Amino acid sequence: MKTDLSREQMMMIVERARYQRSIAAGDMVVSLTRRALSSLARWTDRFLHALLMSPTARQ
Repeated sequence: MKTDLSREQMMMIVERARYQRSIAAGDMVVSLTRRALSSLARWTDRFLHALLMSPTARQ
């Protein structure tokens, strides 16, 4: 099968695909980090609320 693209054009397409994959991987890392930090903040808030609002907490 013969293609109409030159080697340079194919290399540009591959380079662009690698760049887009790198951007997508970065977005995924940021998204997962944000989700993890949000969950940690919620858990910490619940824990502190339960700790400070417990009947045995000092006034």
